Amino acid sequence: MAQESSINRASRRTRILNNHLLQSPSDPTSCVQSNSCLSYTPPEVTESFDFETKEMRKILDFHNLEDRDWLFRVIEQGKVFNGKERGGRMFVIPDYNQTMEQQREMTMKRIEYLLERGVFDGWLMKKGVEAELKKLAFLDVIQNFDHSLAVMLGVHFFLWGGAIQFMGTKRHHDKWLRDTETFALKGCFSMTELGHGSNVRGIETVTTYDLKAGEFVINTPCESAQKYWIGGAANHATHTIVFSQLNINGVNQGVHAFIAQIRDEDGNISPNIRIADCGHKIGLNGVDNGRIWFDNLRIPRENLLNSVADVSPDGQYLSAIKDPDQRFAAFLSPLTSGRITIATSAVFSSKVGLATAIRYSLSRRVFSATPNGPEVLLLDYPSHQRRLLPLLAKSYALTFAGNYLKMIYVNRTPGSAKTLHVVSSAFKAIFTWHNMRTLQECREACGGQGFKTENKIGHMKGEFDVQSTFEGDNTVLMQQVCKALLSEYVAAKKKNKPFKGLGLEHMNGPVPVIPSNLTSSILRSSQFQMNAFCLRERDLLNRFVAEVSLYQSKGESKEHAFMLSYQLAEDLGRAFSDRAILQTFIDAEANVTAGSLKNVLGLLRSMYALICLEEDAAFLRYGYLSTGNAAAVRKEVTKLCGELRPHALALVSSLGIPDAFLGPIAFNWIEANSWSSVKH
Repeated sequence: MAQESSINRASRRTRILNNHLLQSPSDPTSCVQSNSCLSYTPPEVTESFDFETKEMRKILDFHNLEDRDWLFRVIEQGKVFNGKERGGRMFVIPDYNQTMEQQREMTMKRIEYLLERGVFDGWLMKKGVEAELKKLAFLDVIQNFDHSLAVMLGVHFFLWGGAIQFMGTKRHHDKWLRDTETFALKGCFSMTELGHGSNVRGIETVTTYDLKAGEFVINTPCESAQKYWIGGAANHATHTIVFSQLNINGVNQGVHAFIAQIRDEDGNISPNIRIADCGHKIGLNGVDNGRIWFDNLRIPRENLLNSVADVSPDGQYLSAIKDPDQRFAAFLSPLTSGRITIATSAVFSSKVGLATAIRYSLSRRVFSATPNGPEVLLLDYPSHQRRLLPLLAKSYALTFAGNYLKMIYVNRTPGSAKTLHVVSSAFKAIFTWHNMRTLQECREACGGQGFKTENKIGHMKGEFDVQSTFEGDNTVLMQQVCKALLSEYVAAKKKNKPFKGLGLEHMNGPVPVIPSNLTSSILRSSQFQMNAFCLRERDLLNRFVAEVSLYQSKGESKEHAFMLSYQLAEDLGRAFSDRAILQTFIDAEANVTAGSLKNVLGLLRSMYALICLEEDAAFLRYGYLSTGNAAAVRKEVTKLCGELRPHALALVSSLGIPDAFLGPIAFNWIEANSWSSVKH
């Protein structure tokens, strides 16, 4: 047997060598030319467009479309953005094979490239709604390419620059803003510490005032007080905003913010400062996160950001805001812009993933429905529609909500600060949770191709995962939302006045009633959808207030009572967010004239509302929906998937993301993986 096996192997090897020798070396595919192979058919050949995608994009992107397209082209044309040819198309894809150090340096080279082309002109020096919207539009575009680049710009402009703008006064503006806009200095934001992240009030860095020298002295008193996760600190930042407890004459005046130089222009670390690297991360390795210790660091008295409070030359603490809680809230104002940019970047990441996965599903076939029949497009499977189309509808909804959030921000007034804080906290949590779920589903829906970094989806999961915890842990942010709702409730009842603000006006009307039999027409009615969302929010707010009050009546403190009611708080936070998001969708839809575009928006809005009804157990837990009605909701979601399926290509084409910013599998994935592409 051994001898026979050896002979067989030799014979087989001889045949293989003979075939190689006889085959023309210039035509390596001749042996398979007689076979029928899979071929790529662009979905545009078979898919119809029932509405104008350019009009849909105007509704979605909302502002500065020409500016966005200009910057998209700037990035596509820049060598530093790592353009690669795949399947006859060019794609801009960060090189994830680079080391952490190389990725960091490439981030800075890209910033320099954009700076030279005037992208950042007016980001700090120009004022007004138009300048703010242009800045936000440009950041939207950059986020489509690389999260590390967007985060570095967010830290420099929105956190460092925003702190100087909103917490400083004219002397700070005159000295620091222009140099920040031109990158003559590089700023970072030292708030979080090893021992304290979300609990900013508890940070341990201490600053005292030296009366004789007229200087502040900043110290890191213990290891848990080291500044941690400071983006830009490890390698590149020259200056930072230091959040610290301010101790004046033995009295702790709470958290204040100071400007400190941490490096000179040549990159040398300043005296009395120690800096270490935070190390390799699961994503965002183009951001040089660092740790900072301050050892009796002396800074001028004028480096206190003093829009809220000041210290006079003779050491007197001065503030027009006497309430420490209100003063603390004023100090945290720069965080709002960070939450807004995080929320919008999460939506764009979701859309990149969905556009890639859905386009792939419109050209990739698998299995056949009949013996020897043609294989079926992925998106023609109802199960595949159910995976992706509800997430697409939700991404549309969050886009409208993000536009609403931007407009509150750029038109902000002193009276809108609370609304901006609450809405940005809620939306940041909802948007980033949605992004993580969407990217995971898109990765799975693309099978093995979704696992390749060049197709972006899988890698974006690691890049954007941090959004759930930075600029506020999502669970903590939702608890802050509920605290604000509790305060609004108590204030309205105490003053015996109607609810006003935060969208709670619906609490003043009668309790909505859910019909006992939910037909398709009822389920798709925006009035029913809003009634269901308002009923949930109203009931949960009442339950939450009652539970907190019950704990307090038993001797618990207000804070501890709130902590014990965390489950209701979780449900209430989501109810508030979903209702607010649905309202922005209804408002956007109302501005569209009758026609196919409005009809498709109606399908998307119904899908968003019903998927929220289906996925939130609160509707069954508290009896807002009967089991029969819950089954009707699920059945309607399936019907909506089928009705949205013909519009899938048009819907992802309306997202405004150029082809070059998607993964190669969104297009000719066969050619992108061909032997010729390997040689190329």
